[in-house]
Amino acid sequence: MNLAYRDVRHNLFRFVLTCLGLSLLMAVVLAMIGIYNGLVSDALNIVKAPQVDLWVVESGTQGPFAEASKIPGDTRDAVARLHGVADAG
Repeated sequence: MNLAYRDVRHNLFRFVLTCLGLSLLMAVVLAMIGIYNGLVSDALNIVKAPQVDLWVVESGTQGPFAEASKIPGDTRDAVARLHGVADAG
């Protein structure tokens, strides 16, 4: 153990620089985890907010949030006429 203390004292600048680098690395990792969790939370809130049971989108698209979907008016009317549909907008 005495050898470790002597090594730290002998290379104090290198030790402090290493601690600073590790601290910066931990801060970046924690920030990235926070950003990822925020993005996932926001995406889930966007999907859950409308309180719908079914999404109707144009075929060949990636969904209602990834890109625009053009549904003809008669499709909207057909969905509105289905049993149990409260609103089709």
